[in-house]
Amino acid sequence: MGVLVEKEEDRSELSRRINADLRERASRTSHQEDYDAVEDSEYLKNTRKTNRFSWFWFILVFLAAASLVVIFVVS
Repeated sequence: MGVLVEKEEDRSELSRRINADLRERASRTSHQEDYDAVEDSEYLKNTRKTNRFSWFWFILVFLAAASLVVIFVVS
């Protein structure tokens, strides 16, 4: 915005108008209905959360940590 103003009143009026315009634009864009979050993604459409074999992953992580301890502490 290349507007040059001299008076303090004009500057405050211009600031007020710019701020009002920016708030209006922000409120319009925040209400868009095509908002796509990760949960809505096509990539996650046919996936499910791990629940039945989650114990298996905990055992694998524990064994990996134990093997690192053995490698670095024993040798």
